[in-house]
Amino acid sequence: MRVFVRNETLAPGDTLLAQGLDLHSFEKLPSKVRSMALAAQASFHALRERPACLLSTHLHFFPAMRVMRGLSGVPYGGVLHGIEAWRIRSRMRLRGMQEADKLLAVSQFTRDHVVRESGVCPERISVFPNTFDAARFEPGPKPVHLLEKYGLRPDQPVLLTVSRLALSERYKGHWQVLIALKRILQQIPNAHYLVVGTGDELSHLRAGVRMLGLEKQVTFPGFVSTEDLPDHYRLCDAFVMPSTKEGFGIVFLEAAACGKPVIGGFLDGSYDALDGGRLGMLIDPHHPAGIADTILSVLQKTTGNALLNDPAALSAAVKERFGFESFKRQLIEEVRPLVEPEKKSTALISVPQRPPQSIPRAAAGRKPRIAVLTQLNSPYQVEFFNRVAAVGDCHLEVVYLTHRDKNRQWAAPDIAHSHIILSETPHLARNAIDSLLNADLAVFNYYTSRFAWRAIRARAAAGHPWVFWGERPGFLQLGATGTWFRWLALKPLHRHLAPIWGVGQFGIEGYRVEFGKKRSYHNMPYYSELGRFHLPRTTSPSGERTFVYSGSLSERKGSDVLARAFVQVAAEYPKARLVLVGSGPLETKVREILTPVEDRVEWCGFRPWEELPRFYAKGDIFCFPSRYDGWGLALVEALASGLPSIATDQTGAAIDLIAPGHNGWLVEAGHADSLAMVMRQALSLPAESFSAMQQAASNSVRMQGVEQGAINFIRTSCEVVSTWKSPL
Repeated sequence: MRVFVRNETLAPGDTLLAQGLDLHSFEKLPSKVRSMALAAQASFHALRERPACLLSTHLHFFPAMRVMRGLSGVPYGGVLHGIEAWRIRSRMRLRGMQEADKLLAVSQFTRDHVVRESGVCPERISVFPNTFDAARFEPGPKPVHLLEKYGLRPDQPVLLTVSRLALSERYKGHWQVLIALKRILQQIPNAHYLVVGTGDELSHLRAGVRMLGLEKQVTFPGFVSTEDLPDHYRLCDAFVMPSTKEGFGIVFLEAAACGKPVIGGFLDGSYDALDGGRLGMLIDPHHPAGIADTILSVLQKTTGNALLNDPAALSAAVKERFGFESFKRQLIEEVRPLVEPEKKSTALISVPQRPPQSIPRAAAGRKPRIAVLTQLNSPYQVEFFNRVAAVGDCHLEVVYLTHRDKNRQWAAPDIAHSHIILSETPHLARNAIDSLLNADLAVFNYYTSRFAWRAIRARAAAGHPWVFWGERPGFLQLGATGTWFRWLALKPLHRHLAPIWGVGQFGIEGYRVEFGKKRSYHNMPYYSELGRFHLPRTTSPSGERTFVYSGSLSERKGSDVLARAFVQVAAEYPKARLVLVGSGPLETKVREILTPVEDRVEWCGFRPWEELPRFYAKGDIFCFPSRYDGWGLALVEALASGLPSIATDQTGAAIDLIAPGHNGWLVEAGHADSLAMVMRQALSLPAESFSAMQQAASNSVRMQGVEQGAINFIRTSCEVVSTWKSPL
């Protein structure tokens, strides 16, 4: 056997060399030329020696072998591992795979994908599972040096995941385990989670741990050497990796060989590695609550699978099924038809079978996988989606187009859900499209970018459930030109009766005008964590009432209208005061307008999102004079703070939440005189009536917090999936 290896070599005393293996290593060459050098030298030997067959353990070399077969007549075959066999963009590699004499897929999952998507003849693909170095992985006690290193007690339940922490491989399921851990800690408070591995996803996972408050329960050991890996398996009480796109998963075999219960997803090659559930627990990888329940059953030894509670028996079972002797026997049978064409292989696919899988959709009783496309990872968006993910009744993935808005000074918040930020990782655009195409439901919260256009059209063409979620159309793109632009950008929404989630009734009414009444509409406003606004307000001196404004000092927000109105009111009410929180392009103009009453104006400037509650607590009445606002979360937060609020008839939240004379007032947008008149009414209210309005303001937004919003989002998503009728 002559072997060509790109990145490794054998030590001088390796037993393989003593068995006559002729090894050609290209490890010492510059990495850029290794593949070409390997292919060239392998081709030279193939033409000169005419071997019985050619085999490759990676499909990238299939094109060269296809050429060799054409020149020499030598048959070729190779191994298909996982994701690299599903996303073949090279026509030469695809042809090389399609025309191979024999293909060995490491799992039925990989085999199904290749047959379905690449048109390969099923008879030429066998399921040929991986093996592992069984001699290195044995059951044993928890290593004392690792207990000391990580500050753990011998009786402390430990969960473990070992994988690359790559943004492109976030299908490994770390986010779902973190969310599940919150539930597990309610029953097992001292449970600990070790996440072994390195990669560009690590910083995101650390931020999620901070956001979830799990810093003391999660450890990131980083890279662990091959020599130290068996001891890390022995340290854990359960190995968990709820992947959705795993080709096979050798780590499952290694953990089970160390006698540890293994938990993996039932949608991918994990099914094969766990022998259909005989060697571990198969779970829905999209359901954090279900993952938590399964982990608890493993830790509490209530799984019903006796093998998982017997380390020695489990180790023996996995070695018998996937050890080298079993691997060798099947390999001989699979390769025999290439070496001896007159003999047919008697090898059978021994992995427990299931029907070929298509793109997974939400079945009855299964929690949905939801993918969202939105513009910006603003604190409000992140806070809401963190809560949706934390509920655990769905698997959420969010694609953010950008992490920065030049008009907003927000600091980047910690994200505690699976996500991609395309402005930071543009190379993951394909992954983002895949998430939006393969989810049970795709939610589009943005449409004015090329990526959004592409994603919306691809999802609509697939005929799978999707919705559009947005504020009232027509403000940023005005008149006939704006209508034409929206028709072009949202053409799939005109052609298909996909549901629309309007941000408030204001949004729904606007969409009904442009998209008709035949489709379903649902009120899905923006939500905020309102509990933080329930602070004691600063008591104003007798006879003094303070107006508060929070937002950008811009024309759209009407800050100039407020300034002119306050100048009028201040001339009549010497004890009226104004607090302005924010900055923006109209700041100079607003300062000029307020010059006559500058002694009664407090300028607070821009304030970080988390500081806003204490500024609302400074005031008595909130003013929100927007000329237009699709929703207006600042108004909701002010009401939660117990501030009777003055807002305009062009503000979505005001239309939904303000009951004039009960918890606030509505005024005509853009009219300083109308605003001034209502401000006078607010200043003139008797203390008893004003106190009643304060209480009414707080009560009016009880259902606008993120907890209720997450429930609304998940329930409505499930309804869309369950009632969807494909328009194709």
